[in-house]
Amino acid sequence: MYMTCSFQKSLPNYFQGSILAFIQFGAAKCRHSNRLQHILNELPQYYKDSDVTFLFVDCHKTEFVSYCLENEINKFPTVKLVYLGVHMKTEYRGQRTVKAIKGYIDTLINNDVTILEDVSKLDEVRADKNHRCVLGFFPSTSHEMFQTFKKMSGVFHKQCYFYAYVNEVQKVPIIAIRDTALGDEVYTGENEIGAMFMWARDNCKSLVPEMTFDNAEEIIESKTPLLLLYRNSTDMDSVNYFTKAVSNEIQDMILNRVVIAVHVDGAMFKNALRFANMTLEDLPLVQIDTFEKYDILPNFEIALQEGVLRNFVMDLLENSGNEINEENNTHQSIYLKLQPSTKRYSFQTDYGKDEL
Repeated sequence: MYMTCSFQKSLPNYFQGSILAFIQFGAAKCRHSNRLQHILNELPQYYKDSDVTFLFVDCHKTEFVSYCLENEINKFPTVKLVYLGVHMKTEYRGQRTVKAIKGYIDTLINNDVTILEDVSKLDEVRADKNHRCVLGFFPSTSHEMFQTFKKMSGVFHKQCYFYAYVNEVQKVPIIAIRDTALGDEVYTGENEIGAMFMWARDNCKSLVPEMTFDNAEEIIESKTPLLLLYRNSTDMDSVNYFTKAVSNEIQDMILNRVVIAVHVDGAMFKNALRFANMTLEDLPLVQIDTFEKYDILPNFEIALQEGVLRNFVMDLLENSGNEINEENNTHQSIYLKLQPSTKRYSFQTDYGKDEL
């Protein structure tokens, strides 16, 4: 059902017993919020027999201000989710239509685990260099840890592929993540949903994720400088080499959000290449964009040499406030133009004040 929250202290009650709570943060006077609210009003009819709750939180009401601030709400409407009692970090940024939102919810609640009938299929999974995979080995599908594994797949299905091999000989369940560039890691924590979700979140979140049109807004919204690898569509070898270089040279900068490293399909972002006077024939190439200016390394092989990537990033960041100098290969930012449109939402500087 779709409900408007009335008191902050009752919020946890809305989540109890729900597989998924779909929360719209907005304001009653915001026309964008009202437009989305009409769409969400149509969704509960599809989940009469499911534990899915739809909520509206009015951030202009005094009792919800702290909750909205805790969830870093700075535009209306913003949609976030609580899955099995766990607040998901990312927003829902898909199309705001009944069909798109229903498809997204169905993926979450139906889970997405591929059961391997034959242990030999593991070789095929391990041979896949294009995706991060979580492997689970269980004595039965009724095992408690397998049920948690299924729930994990619903949350992290976009970051990792989930595979399970079930055999009664497997007395002790094992869960491991296979990383194409950095090796495997076995989960050694407790069989507790919160701990397992934290582990999956940390490991399914690639050090160098792919940026597409679906997640570009989320990545660039913070204006954290971008370190980009442009590659050809089928070239995953360069992604693996680049990920190793990032891990060796600037992993601390990634973890501290000094810079975000991503790889992109050059064919998908061909306009960005065109702005940089590059073509698909120039790929792979490495670029840094600070949202003020950008620079490009002369060739990909240089990026893999010890010390080069760190110096490349530091040089542009340390000179971030300086004027653009095309003689030194710095140019006006490309990705500044790809930020979220100010016409899509109501923005505000403080709760209780008029919307901008």
